[in-house]
Amino acid sequence: MSVLHKYSLHCIMPWKAFFMDERDGVIRTLPCCANWINRIYGILEHDTTVEELWNSKGAQEIRRLIIEGRQGEICSRDCPWLYSGRFTEVNLHVIPGTHAFEENQHLNIEEICARKLILRSRPMLVRVIPTLECNIQCRMCNQKKHKINISEKFRREIFELGPYLYDLQLHGGEVIISHEFERWTSSELFGKNPDLKLSLITNATTIPKKAQAILEDVRINYITVSINAASRSTYAFITASDLFENVIRNTIFLRDLGLNHRRGEFDVYLSFVIMKSNYHELPDFINLAHNIGVPFRLLLVIGDRESIYTDTLLLNDVSFTVESCIKWVADGDSIKELYMIHDALKHHIGMTQNNVDVKKT
Repeated sequence: MSVLHKYSLHCIMPWKAFFMDERDGVIRTLPCCANWINRIYGILEHDTTVEELWNSKGAQEIRRLIIEGRQGEICSRDCPWLYSGRFTEVNLHVIPGTHAFEENQHLNIEEICARKLILRSRPMLVRVIPTLECNIQCRMCNQKKHKINISEKFRREIFELGPYLYDLQLHGGEVIISHEFERWTSSELFGKNPDLKLSLITNATTIPKKAQAILEDVRINYITVSINAASRSTYAFITASDLFENVIRNTIFLRDLGLNHRRGEFDVYLSFVIMKSNYHELPDFINLAHNIGVPFRLLLVIGDRESIYTDTLLLNDVSFTVESCIKWVADGDSIKELYMIHDALKHHIGMTQNNVDVKKT
């Protein structure tokens, strides 16, 4: 890191990550969660290559704006990675591993320090959406039930990144009930690199035996269980299914698996999207996670469905609920999670008030 700059980059994800996101049947590629950035690398067409998207004009623009200190133009204040500082330039380091694994990281660090827009280093974090099929119908979900069509050629290109990856994230849809789960966790990919780990989001309503066998064998980084409720009745209202007890039981199974996994321990998180129908259960949700013995993750609802941004009174009440939790939660990581959401809500309240003031004038 011999090149010195006036300031370090607040986020290096556009130099490291290649994520997929679906909107209305179109697969977009980008450096992080689509809810937190308003730019993309490009759209995945049938004949598009990883290289074309990784160094596309869109990818170069994102990198350029971050280099120029204009991150506020493209990134949301709600982004937990920005808030935590996890992916800042000052945290750059090489994860020990195979020669190819480490060499790619060294090249990547050189390119970040040189503020390169076009990269020779390969992505190290990849998020794939193998399926959009799901066994529940969440009220706030904006995903249409289109068919995902990742070409065999593109899938092979992702697999060729195996020697350089340390994190493969599988999102959906409900991935573990899909036949694609076995394909994306096969030795054809994970056998290329002993340092590659799986990260997974699941609703944990059911864990088929074949999926259980895969989870017991594959190397895992973390598993996030999306529950979005603290009671059977609220869960049924949000998901149109009476599977709350299944989720609790399967979360406990995953927790125990994480503590005793033969390839190393991993974390299991309980996730809660704060929305109009459930924010009143936030204190009970925090207690639920504590009683199960897993950390939790909080997100703010996106889109018009179940929006908490429709009126100022509702938004203030949500903020008050979060603030009240901060006063009694003792765990440090939990407090950080609550403060992140609280700060984002305050920002939204300020924006709402500004809009009201503009209308008055």
